[in-house]
Amino acid sequence: MTVTPASPDQIRRPPAQEPGTVTEPSAPAASLRVRQRLRTREDLIRAAIEVIAANGLGAATVDRITGRAGTSRATLYAHFPGGRADLLAEAYQTLGRDLVDAASILAARQGTWIDRLCAYPSAMLELAAKHELGLFYNVSGPQLVGIKRRGSGSQQTLDAIIAELRHAQEAGDVSSRLDIEAIAALLVGAIREAGIDTSRDPSTAPRRLAAFRQLLEALSHQ
Repeated sequence: MTVTPASPDQIRRPPAQEPGTVTEPSAPAASLRVRQRLRTREDLIRAAIEVIAANGLGAATVDRITGRAGTSRATLYAHFPGGRADLLAEAYQTLGRDLVDAASILAARQGTWIDRLCAYPSAMLELAAKHELGLFYNVSGPQLVGIKRRGSGSQQTLDAIIAELRHAQEAGDVSSRLDIEAIAALLVGAIREAGIDTSRDPSTAPRRLAAFRQLLEALSHQ
């Protein structure tokens, strides 16, 4: 059989590179070891949250958490050198991120700026109604982990409220005279207080959410 060699035009070549350009190496995929390490860390954090939700903060011992995660004390300390305190601090921040994610999803489904902002206390009150988790996130957690500034959840909520109020201001839905940053900080405080009240007494949630909406409606009448 005769094989006809390919002509130069038929040979596929990589595209020509512009003079002076540098080809960036592709980022290496995370190794299996790294992925397993991250998965183990996440398992420990989620196990801590599950133990607190089921039995309260006092039950969240190293042994119970590692038992639920299916790992050892040595593994926990390898990931969290400070032991239980470091793990609970990370569990607190994780709950904050989960809270903001839930609020953002709910807000995206709403049609008005008031409804979108009400998504944030709604998500908080849903978390707070889970009694033990609510107490951990709103009452004992900040004291336990020694947070002296806003947690990730509070900061992201503040940023979202500022952005939403600015859009409402630009649209003429609220007065241009309003101090958006200061009002947003007060609203975040109101959400936190509503969370504390609901953690202690879930029956207060409907009134707190209604009052938050009334605050926003008052802003729209300025």
